[in-house]
Amino acid sequence: MKLPPVLFLAFANDQDQYLLMIQRERKNIIRTLRRHHDRQVIRVVAEPSTTLEDLFDHFNHYRDQVVIFHYGGHAAGTHLLLETDELGSEKARSRGLAQLLGAQENLQLVFLNGCATKDQVSQLFEYGVKAVIATSVKIDDRMATEFAEQFYLALSSHSNIKRSFEIARSYVLDQSQTGFSLDFGLAVWGESVEADIPWGLYIRPGAEEALQWSIAHNTPANTVVRNRYDYQNVVEVNLALIEILCEPLARFHPPLDFELNKDPLDIPSIKREIIDSFPIPIGEQVRKLFTRNIDPGQRDEMEKLSLTRLKQLIACYRKTLEFVSFIVLSQLWDEMNKNPAIKISEDHIVEFNAFFNLNKENWQSFNHVKLILNVMEIFDEYRIEGYMEELTGVRIAAENDPELYAAHHFMNTVHQQILNNDLEEGKIEEYCMDGELHLATILKAFAFLVKYKLSTITNIEIIKRRNQAAKFKHHQIMLSKALTTSHAGISEVGTVFNNYSDSKSVLFLKTENDEITDYLSMSPFIIDQNVLDGELSSKIYFFAYQDEGVLHYQYLNNPGDKLLLIDANHYHQIWDEFETFRAVILGKEKVDTVANLRSGASRFMKKRQR
Repeated sequence: MKLPPVLFLAFANDQDQYLLMIQRERKNIIRTLRRHHDRQVIRVVAEPSTTLEDLFDHFNHYRDQVVIFHYGGHAAGTHLLLETDELGSEKARSRGLAQLLGAQENLQLVFLNGCATKDQVSQLFEYGVKAVIATSVKIDDRMATEFAEQFYLALSSHSNIKRSFEIARSYVLDQSQTGFSLDFGLAVWGESVEADIPWGLYIRPGAEEALQWSIAHNTPANTVVRNRYDYQNVVEVNLALIEILCEPLARFHPPLDFELNKDPLDIPSIKREIIDSFPIPIGEQVRKLFTRNIDPGQRDEMEKLSLTRLKQLIACYRKTLEFVSFIVLSQLWDEMNKNPAIKISEDHIVEFNAFFNLNKENWQSFNHVKLILNVMEIFDEYRIEGYMEELTGVRIAAENDPELYAAHHFMNTVHQQILNNDLEEGKIEEYCMDGELHLATILKAFAFLVKYKLSTITNIEIIKRRNQAAKFKHHQIMLSKALTTSHAGISEVGTVFNNYSDSKSVLFLKTENDEITDYLSMSPFIIDQNVLDGELSSKIYFFAYQDEGVLHYQYLNNPGDKLLLIDANHYHQIWDEFETFRAVILGKEKVDTVANLRSGASRFMKKRQR
């Protein structure tokens, strides 16, 4: 049997000049590549405290199997600084290292992630190494780690070496908070490269093909996927999703816990309870993933490793993050209303400007993770307790949770490929399998959302008896099951509160033992058109973008439907709320143009929009 290609990761530290980020770099790269290692698509060999003997031993043991050699540690133009068994240091001279690496027939890339390693490139090429990532100047420890993390995240998503380098470059440029410009080189050795480059990807003349190497997509024919099915025979979709999610969700959703205690298991009932456990925006997307053909002899596109299924996996991922971003935006608005001292700094205003500038061309690629992190940083700054206290422990960042960040990175990368019509057909099946695992990782991180529900408040009735405090009966449509997003009418329920919430609004409810304990209005980010129109049914829309003063909303149940348009003359109260929110966040006076825009409307329209 053909042996899988080896990625050899060698790390070394110096007790006198200790690199604090080395451990993080090693662990995060291993975690990123682990799923491919587990499937035997590649083999990851990592040495945490590399000696010169270790280096030669591994290359002899995996002779001609190593495709990428990665070094993280202290270095210079003439050597790599390795460790010794006596906790000291020793130098691996560049010429001897070049001879060793050049003798590896299948080696595609040498990644020297240390300071000023560019001078070693010429000797590496002299002995036959094809491509090298090296540095020309001293680099910051954290920057070096983040560059490596991004490179291997991209590689794990099946980008080739060249593309992975470009993605890592873009990330560091975006994250750089320093004053000087970071430039990167990509050139055949001997050609001019821009000055002051921290990293360069150098190619030996005639070896350009090495840059196209990427992690293979096909699982070996004799590999059993998730201990169930041979990949080339059949893969039963959704099993990984159910396996990973069932226990975290069952902690918050007793009906699912009840189903899991049955013997034998009732799989359709388990799927139903997983769907119903989530708030509608997520549950509806999961429901579509669980779609089955009514003809047992035929398979629905959602049951195949198809482009349709891949797009739905991405849709579920994006709707989850979009939903969370709208929750934190809603709370931020409330907090700023309660405390006028809260001001949005220039550092944070950038992400809000990006949100307010969403348009037809860019709204589908908007990064909701950045917006969520942005708002959470403001909460931290002003010591604001999150409406969802569990969200404090969920930070989608490489340094906080590498596995969660890798899942987000993968899903976002595939999403961009789909948007750009840049998705290779041969990758779809593998992306479906990987995407299901990554989506499960993301939904598991947000399993606490099961504690919360969505409800549409249709009307509020005052209940007041003589010499008694007023109470407020909220007539509401409980959006507790995915099917309630259809046009079909459903019954209202009434819940009495000691105070009142927003009428004709979608509320995000805190529940405990099936009792509502708190709520957060989601308007104008999530709205219910049918309730605004006075109809006894529910039709949920999510804000998409604004164009020339018109708000565009996407229908939750059928995203491909025509967008709902809202302006000062149509559902003006929603339009007015959005403009008020914008003014509060940006610290500007709200321009009240509603009266002017509505002045020309007919008596019918004026009265209808009151």
